[in-house]
Amino acid sequence: MFNNFLICIFSYNRPAHLKNLMASVKQFYSEMDIAVFDDNSDIAEMTALLEELRNTVNIIQPDTSIGSKHGGLYGMMNAAIDYAKAKNYAYAYFVQDDMQFLWRDEQLEARLGDVFARQDCLMCNFNFLQKILIEGTDERLPEVDRGLYSFKGNGVADTGIIDIKKAAEAGLQFLKNSEGGNGRDWYEKGYRLYWLPVPHLAWVPWPSTYRHKEAEKRISKFLKPLNKHSIEKLKANATYAYLEDYSKTIRFAIKPYWYTANPGTWNLIKIYIKYYLKMLIG
Repeated sequence: MFNNFLICIFSYNRPAHLKNLMASVKQFYSEMDIAVFDDNSDIAEMTALLEELRNTVNIIQPDTSIGSKHGGLYGMMNAAIDYAKAKNYAYAYFVQDDMQFLWRDEQLEARLGDVFARQDCLMCNFNFLQKILIEGTDERLPEVDRGLYSFKGNGVADTGIIDIKKAAEAGLQFLKNSEGGNGRDWYEKGYRLYWLPVPHLAWVPWPSTYRHKEAEKRISKFLKPLNKHSIEKLKANATYAYLEDYSKTIRFAIKPYWYTANPGTWNLIKIYIKYYLKMLIG
């Protein structure tokens, strides 16, 4: 099972996050092949980790002879599609290094068969939502069929599962330099990005570094895998699935522990005030 999947991990200078993600893949989807598309990380701990991983995982980095040290996220994503096509995988699973698998969905391939039966679907998403973004969720992610939701204005995203055969037929490439730009580009071509209400993948809170930026001072916090009760609850879910209802951080974190990569101090204060006022008012 799942040996026709390629997990494409996009990484840059986040060794702790990459280790955490790799451990979650091994725990829940060990049959899936892995390729790490690293954008030429250059800190010592990361380069050492990549050398260690080369024994069991394909590590793919940009060719520096073309004059640029970095290929950029979307250049690496295009390389991942080409790699998956060349190796004849059925599915490419795009995952960022600050994410974590939380349980094993034995019905994943059956769910994929249903959504990819739709002609307009090249890519679908199994990520948990966050409650801090609950306002306007039904507008951003409207239900288009029973138990099936579509991201408004998006045909693809930076994370999700791609049907490689359909991607090859459509000539799928990420030509814009932003998630929104690529999402709109493929939406305008008639494709839709779908989300299913039984997710298994989540972003971890407060990444410690960002692509092409300095390391941050925040302490990384990883997530607890789902327990049996949470899994059964999730399997019965037919609507929006929020991470806070199913998992918690291993280390204590005051909620809301995730909003965006870097909202800024003043915005973060406003987010906290709004969040706790809503809790008090009910």
